[in-house]
Amino acid sequence: MPLGHKYVGMVKAVGSGVQRFHMGDRVTGSFATACGRCWECQQQYYSQCRQRQLFGFGSRFGNLAGTQAEWARIPNADATLIPVPPDVEDADALLVGDILSTAYFAVERSEMRPGDTVAVVGLGPVGLLMVHLAYLFGVARVLALDTVEPRLIAAARAGAELVRADDAAVREVRERTGGRGADVVLEAVGREDSLRLACQLVRGFGTVSLSGAFSDVASGVPMDRIFMKDLTIRTGIANVRKVAPQVMALLAYHRLDVELFSHRLPLKQGFQGYELFARREAMKVLLTPE
Repeated sequence: MPLGHKYVGMVKAVGSGVQRFHMGDRVTGSFATACGRCWECQQQYYSQCRQRQLFGFGSRFGNLAGTQAEWARIPNADATLIPVPPDVEDADALLVGDILSTAYFAVERSEMRPGDTVAVVGLGPVGLLMVHLAYLFGVARVLALDTVEPRLIAAARAGAELVRADDAAVREVRERTGGRGADVVLEAVGREDSLRLACQLVRGFGTVSLSGAFSDVASGVPMDRIFMKDLTIRTGIANVRKVAPQVMALLAYHRLDVELFSHRLPLKQGFQGYELFARREAMKVLLTPE
């Protein structure tokens, strides 16, 4: 089965039930399908569609082939695909179907306000996009936490204040915030230790918004700290189809200018791309079919 769930390309054929798209349209699409007909879809809760499938995730999520291929079949295209405006480059549009929309979804749900101090835990592609988006939402400061030097450098270029994610991180964030902690913490890792760190970094009555994909049961959820600090926790799979118009508009009007693709390879060298990413030598790898 092909891997992958980010894609952009041209429509080459349409099924008889497709109404919104035609041959020749340039499109991207959500990493998860949506039927557009169930109660959840009618409320624009597309990520909770009862017929949801995830591209390239195997039998656990619908056994749907992934999109790192020359051709891809897109079920329920009317509710899954997203049109790409002429003035948005393919590489930028590729971000809309997952990581940029994932970052936007977490930032929006955090309800951060102008003037806030925000901490971002994890500076991979999603975390770095969160840094940029937080400033677009009007926050005063972003404290960026990671241990990988190139990622910290990329966050600094975006205007973030750097904090190394080590044993002194909590003390340092509190010192920089007058002892109270960050107003909002955005978590972009998806591990128990990063969840616990986020709950330590945030102030009382603050918000922790999680975008990291927790694939296992998180047995170490710090409910005592969450309760005693009156925290709001927001989490969940990104509702891509709902936020895609806003995200695409940011790209079309050049409000977000981030170069995430450190490597561009032909599809047949995809294996090398995965190796680069596993060794943390690549921020993001763009694969192009022949």
